[in-house]
Amino acid sequence: MRWFPRDNRKKIFVLLAIFSLALLVPQFYVLVLKKTTRWCIQPLFQLLIVSIVFTIVAIGFTLLFMLMNPVPRLIKFVFHGFGVICFIEGLVHIGLTSQAAECKNTTDELYQICYGYSWVCAISIIFFFLMLPFWVINVVKRDSVLDNRMRTGVCYEPVSCCSCLWHV
Repeated sequence: MRWFPRDNRKKIFVLLAIFSLALLVPQFYVLVLKKTTRWCIQPLFQLLIVSIVFTIVAIGFTLLFMLMNPVPRLIKFVFHGFGVICFIEGLVHIGLTSQAAECKNTTDELYQICYGYSWVCAISIIFFFLMLPFWVINVVKRDSVLDNRMRTGVCYEPVSCCSCLWHV
């Protein structure tokens, strides 16, 4: 099931471009600042570069999923592998940023962007752990949580209004 009709995806492409710029412009801005490369006890500069690369790859996956119908199994497999790597990177991001409070004095912008993205990672991880039991139950007892074909399941009503919560 696709959220957007194939012949009318211009609006979502514009929205995706705005969202992509909103994510990438601050990262590139901090990257080109001269004081970003100053010494910091934690490797926040390297973390920023990894965040930029992961953001670009995530935007690429978003474009692939918007353009391809159906999405090949290999791309889904690679996407889920990327998700696991992002999860690990998010944990590393949170850990390193939490130990880098003294970097606020030397590289304030770098610390602030890493701090902000740490919160985004934390919210994503919390969301994942809230959804995980439902995904596992739906695999163990097939379609008990959500069955779109039969329009049944414990989560059918909430998911029918916002399917983005379920479909990954």
